[in-house]
Amino acid sequence: MRDNIESNHLIFISSDGKREGYEIFKERINNNSWPIYNKTPQSINIQEGKNVLFYIAGTNNFSQNFIASASISNIINQKTTTVDPNQEFKQVLFSVQFKDVNYFEKPLNIKEHINNLSFIEPDKRKIYGLYFQGGVCKINKQSYDYIINNTSKN
Repeated sequence: MRDNIESNHLIFISSDGKREGYEIFKERINNNSWPIYNKTPQSINIQEGKNVLFYIAGTNNFSQNFIASASISNIINQKTTTVDPNQEFKQVLFSVQFKDVNYFEKPLNIKEHINNLSFIEPDKRKIYGLYFQGGVCKINKQSYDYIINNTSKN
């Protein structure tokens, strides 16, 4: 579940912090700068050209939904260690920029589609939230394609 096996598809997760996860997501996308922390899982897999989905965790607006897709356009290494104002005490290693950001017309609710997402093991679907801890996780092509094909893009 958390190994660093190469994957061409990733999920970037925004969760509630000092503000709602969706608000944090919007700010990061509007600034085209997504911070990656020193303990972010899958950081070794974050590379230009990878396809990503954006997932909102937490309990507020759009929570438990895939809301957009994009591809990674650039990795910006930090010249000095910085701290993200939305996540106190977390050191930012580098930031990610995106291109071709597509907001889904209708977000895809994970609970309604979990049985079609093969990247979540069947015996762990009741505790699917564990797959979305840490800010970035990998997703297999089959699940990625399922999500893309079951959402409309703006």
